Amino acid sequence: MKTEDGAEIETHYLSGGPLAVILCHGKAFARDSFIPYGQTLWEEGYSVAIPNFRGYGASTVGSLGLDAIEYDVLAVCQELRRRKKDVVALGASRGGGGVLRAVAKDPQQFRAVITWSTVAISDEMASRLGSIPKLFIVSESEMMHDQTLEVFREAPEPRMLKQMPGGRHAQKIWEGPDRELIEQYVREFLKSL
Repeated sequence: MKTEDGAEIETHYLSGGPLAVILCHGKAFARDSFIPYGQTLWEEGYSVAIPNFRGYGASTVGSLGLDAIEYDVLAVCQELRRRKKDVVALGASRGGGGVLRAVAKDPQQFRAVITWSTVAISDEMASRLGSIPKLFIVSESEMMHDQTLEVFREAPEPRMLKQMPGGRHAQKIWEGPDRELIEQYVREFLKSL
């Protein structure tokens, strides 16, 4: 996918049903960390797109630099919409911030948004997330707990918060003993759309 600022975003794509989920990795991860979960979602009937953010893998950096990952999310979203898909963006940690910034720029492009342990965005930006459904997932004692709650409080309805036991962060939640629980939260949310 090519972004507005000229980056080329390497994306793993699994074609499935009319609802597509973009899985956006955290800073300490890359695209491949989400491929097993993407396979699970695909087997449940969803289309799945898993980008490598700019500067990861074969993805190039556009004119706006390494931090402009919201443009990566928007480019993948626009391609999925061109393929006649409704789009849910799911981001972990830094990827959560990226999907939230992308949604705040243009909420109508998205069907819903999910974050796992999101980094903070401004209150003003959180207030622009629109009327799409929002699911925030965070571990009770992890480093991003308070930031996630702050974004959740500022986001407009409809919104939902799920707190996981323990202190695992972002994709580490999925790799841990509560994998089944986090998958259940996402599965129920997606089925409600």
